[in-house]
Amino acid sequence: MTPKHDKTAGAPALLALLLVMALAGPGAFAPQASAQTILNTERFQLSEVDGFHMSADFSADGEWGNSEVLTLGASGIVGQRGGRHWVRLIFGGKYLADEERAILDNRFGQVRYSYIFSDRTQSFHFVQAQRNETLRLRSRWLVGSGVRRTLHESEYSSLALGTGLMGEWERLDASAVGEGDPTDLDALRMANQGVYTRDLDSGVRVINILYLQPDVTDFSDLRILNDLGVLVPLTDHVRLTLSAEWRRDTRPPSELDKDDLTVSMSLGVDFR
Repeated sequence: MTPKHDKTAGAPALLALLLVMALAGPGAFAPQASAQTILNTERFQLSEVDGFHMSADFSADGEWGNSEVLTLGASGIVGQRGGRHWVRLIFGGKYLADEERAILDNRFGQVRYSYIFSDRTQSFHFVQAQRNETLRLRSRWLVGSGVRRTLHESEYSSLALGTGLMGEWERLDASAVGEGDPTDLDALRMANQGVYTRDLDSGVRVINILYLQPDVTDFSDLRILNDLGVLVPLTDHVRLTLSAEWRRDTRPPSELDKDDLTVSMSLGVDFR
């Protein structure tokens, strides 16, 4: 169980640091590159809750002057956990608008089920749909299953590893990719994950999530995501989240780069 801390102690200094980084803007940290994205749904797992639960995250970014750009994002989870069964619906989307276009981008939804074998071991099974026009992705469907095991758990930290298999079906926008790029991509990938959490005395939680997804028929076709996040509780139900996500796709469309790095800040609301 997570230790009970004073949820406001130490938060002002961390909040100030987060605000400085946010005001600097993602461009101060992120190279101008884009790779095919892996969705980090582990961030929404809420592993220490029973019964019905909901969580939502909201973010916004605007630019005016030389350019006018507005970005709005929202994501969340609705779930029910009881006995050995845990069902969740995880969803989200991002709205992008500039002087030339407005799109609803990076929409996704995932239905996830876990069977709880013990306090340390559970299965995971999921069906996921995604669309991302910025990354030329008309659709991506995933269907997968696996097992996750907590290898270390103490009052302040935990480490869990998981592995499984997933089928992947991608359809790219033929008008937006390079000449000769394939637009229908199917693969059977390993679904490997590692989740490390550390709770500080102030009540702040640091969480690092790593995904490794190689094609089982060709390990050189690899997708990686590492998400480092800091969750600062503001009240019992409201938190501030700062995250830095690095993604790598060894075989992206020719119009895209292999790596991208994104720094973001969002406000989250939990109901448990």
